[in-house]
Amino acid sequence: MKFIPIPRMIIFASILLMLVPGRSYAAENMPVLSSMSMGQMIQPPIDLEDDDFLLEYFIQEAKRYYADARLMIVARDTLGVQFEVERLVATLAAIEEIDDPIPDEIRETVTGLSKLASSDFDNYISKDLKDLLGQPSLKDQLSRMSDLLDSLDKDVSFLVVDDRDGHLPLILNNRVKTMITFFQERKHKEFQLWLDRYSFYASTIRPILASYGLPEELIYLAMIESGLNTKAYSYAHAVGPWQFIAGTGRRYDLKRDWWVDERRDIVKSTHAAAQYLKDLHDEFDDWYLAMASYNTGESRVRRTIRREGHRDYWRMITLPRQTRNYVPTVLAAAIIGSDPQAYGFHLKPLSDWEYEIIDIDRSLDLDKIAIALRVNYQDLKKFNPELRQGVTPPKKIPYQLKVPLGKSEFNSKAVASIPTSDKIDYQVHYVRRGETLSVIATKYGVSLTKLVQANRIKNRNRLSVGQKLVIPAPRNYATSTSKKKSSSAKPPSSDYAKKTYTVRRGDTLGQIAEDHSTSAKRIRHWNGLRYGQHIYPGQKLTIYTKKKNG
Repeated sequence: MKFIPIPRMIIFASILLMLVPGRSYAAENMPVLSSMSMGQMIQPPIDLEDDDFLLEYFIQEAKRYYADARLMIVARDTLGVQFEVERLVATLAAIEEIDDPIPDEIRETVTGLSKLASSDFDNYISKDLKDLLGQPSLKDQLSRMSDLLDSLDKDVSFLVVDDRDGHLPLILNNRVKTMITFFQERKHKEFQLWLDRYSFYASTIRPILASYGLPEELIYLAMIESGLNTKAYSYAHAVGPWQFIAGTGRRYDLKRDWWVDERRDIVKSTHAAAQYLKDLHDEFDDWYLAMASYNTGESRVRRTIRREGHRDYWRMITLPRQTRNYVPTVLAAAIIGSDPQAYGFHLKPLSDWEYEIIDIDRSLDLDKIAIALRVNYQDLKKFNPELRQGVTPPKKIPYQLKVPLGKSEFNSKAVASIPTSDKIDYQVHYVRRGETLSVIATKYGVSLTKLVQANRIKNRNRLSVGQKLVIPAPRNYATSTSKKKSSSAKPPSSDYAKKTYTVRRGDTLGQIAEDHSTSAKRIRHWNGLRYGQHIYPGQKLTIYTKKKNG
């Protein structure tokens, strides 16, 4: 194992830590997370009203975790490194959850930390963590490879390779030729792997593109984006085969939560990408501009058109370097794909990626489903890459699980005997002014005891604003709470009037019940409260009181 000289490391970490504000809470209140697996990584919830505060908070936390991980290297504590990097990844991922546009300087900091962590901790962390931190995609590499761009714009001549109606117009110019050579010589092994994935997914992707009236060659755009890798994750926090960032994914109805990330699903993400590309082509009426917009954003292309006064992609000089090289890269991949052997590659026969759907109405571990269906666990994961935690999500609507062809007639008794997953969904809560442990426990529907135990809290009355608490919530919590809300009792009869009571400091259910001539049991029943569940100041309670005669 490689170790960095101690004096240099201490100096570096000390400087970095000086940039980070001191902790506002005691070390004994820190949550114990070292036993958490990658499938149980914390996901801080986001309050959109506090975006500015949270952005700064998360950045400072990420810097702290990075510095702590470097110090763990000095201490030769490999598990400590992994623990700190898990927290770093979770914090960086939290930034992605914020809907508002993230300032460029914040985005650059996030990208920089991801790059540093990916390289500095390469020998200490698992492949899963490396994937989450992101490796340089081809797009990222191209943006830094200035040698590919030298003198390529002097010769503007080109040769038309394919210009059939309904297809992507393929041309050969200096940039496209350079990229073909780049794939042949410097990325041969990698491009061959992409062609192998093409053989597996083409029969699924191309019909979807065709259903939207799009050229089938756009599959090569996904190849350049991700290598057709459903697990692809970039420095820009783009995910899946079509590399959707969170905001664009939401715009095209790709769901992302603790349980699933539909950006990783080959079918759902291809439908979303097809809609997005169709919208771009409808706006620009040019496939080169549409692809450039997919890479850098439509607003950037609009500004370039206004600034330069023309719509010729090949003459645009103010587009980002990566985007100027992006379209030639897609065209090079499409040209090689049209005749792989001519360029030193081979293409396997296209396989029919066929699957069937079965409905799973509970949260079940994927490995246990694989045993029940008698299929390979890795194959089942490959069919369902959107499942982030290795379990089907707890939903009222059954989850549609993809299984290999011929497995839909499964042994229903075997699946029915699978126990509901007992894995825990950890969330993070940041303490706000005026909150108590009881208030927080009530908010998340967990017992006060579990909350205290999960965070090793020794003094229940000492909380600091901004303190981070781990919330251990059962996986079926979302479903169970919604049922409680819907099961609130109706008025006892027409003789009763409904009243909303606001809880005041010092109130108890017993006292409130006595004041309203009813019982605590009834108040709990009317408001869906469990026995022993605390009430808190400001809480609204529904109470029915008997109408007075006359």
